[in-house]
Amino acid sequence: MATQVYGNGVNSSQGENTVVHFYDKAGIKAAREINVYGQWADKKSMPLKMGKTYKISKFLHIYDRTTADTEFATKGYLSSRSLDAVTADLAANVVLAEGAGAVNQVGPQKITMETSFARYGEMIDYTDEVDMFSEDSIQVRYREELGYLANRRQEDLIQRDMLSTGNKLFAGGSATISDIGSTVGADDTNAELYKVGFDLIRQASKRLVRNRAQYNTQIVSGSTKIDTRTINRAYYAIIGNEVKYDLETLTRGAGYAEEFAYIPRYKYAAAEKLAEGEVGAMHDVRFIESESAMVRVGAGAALPASYAGELSNNGANFDVFPVLFPTKGSFATVGLQGKGKIKFNSKSPDKVELSNPYGTRGFFSYNMWYAGIILDETKLLEVDVLATA
Repeated sequence: MATQVYGNGVNSSQGENTVVHFYDKAGIKAAREINVYGQWADKKSMPLKMGKTYKISKFLHIYDRTTADTEFATKGYLSSRSLDAVTADLAANVVLAEGAGAVNQVGPQKITMETSFARYGEMIDYTDEVDMFSEDSIQVRYREELGYLANRRQEDLIQRDMLSTGNKLFAGGSATISDIGSTVGADDTNAELYKVGFDLIRQASKRLVRNRAQYNTQIVSGSTKIDTRTINRAYYAIIGNEVKYDLETLTRGAGYAEEFAYIPRYKYAAAEKLAEGEVGAMHDVRFIESESAMVRVGAGAALPASYAGELSNNGANFDVFPVLFPTKGSFATVGLQGKGKIKFNSKSPDKVELSNPYGTRGFFSYNMWYAGIILDETKLLEVDVLATA
């Protein structure tokens, strides 16, 4: 009769233990629960033993304006160019005379971008009495909590890196972020100039088109159900709930022609697959609500004397709310080949050692590697607005 062996090795006739894998699976599932920002990140990877710095290169189109051009910020790559200037350029730099030699030379430009990996992790320290007296399944519960926490950290890292883009548009025609709200009165006079608005969203869409950013979606045809709407091809924008609050009351037109500009998702959801967190659409933009959207607290203009309005502020300056447009190919996260997104570790309290002489303390932990990189800053737009508190 064969000897029955119980263990975790290849010789086990009982098979490999899977309980720990089941525990880790619960944590990994929690680590993927929310993907509001991560769904817009391209995925890159780097082999092990290649250092911590990831580099990627790209060529710039020769014909384009460069980002250093004084007109680029307002007109993008090829839009709104002067007819006279283009005609003069063609005559001076492109035309070939009879028997032309080595003239009209151009040179390609290659740029390199880089980012560095960083390791992140957190842990839960617990005592043996948790195992002894708790009615909960601690092995699963603690991994789920750490997985959910790691998920939020990952989303925060991606959001933070996306918000480092230099491609910004400020509400109210402001030149800098600290000017936003500079003409708001004590009773909120002019406040609407600095909130999210139909014309501001149109300006953002125009800038992205001029910068050759690709639309995230195609046209959504209305379904056969009553009161459904057709939605134009669109960019996605990530907003916080304060900005959504102001969006929902926006109108355009006047008198008999006045209508709500914002279309909630239920009016077109039956005809289209929604992105995670999608809440509605307006003009050429579909909006995604993020409960974790960051705020630039007190980054706006100083409050007017005796301010009694409804705009969010820190008591001295207006708070600024970013509206983030992550278009195709604008941002990427980088993974390490052979390393998973997240790793869980644990040690039972009964492991007696110098740091745990009485066998009373254990821990659970996670750690993960992260690197994010902006691939094309001109296609990653941040629009800064004020919002109702």
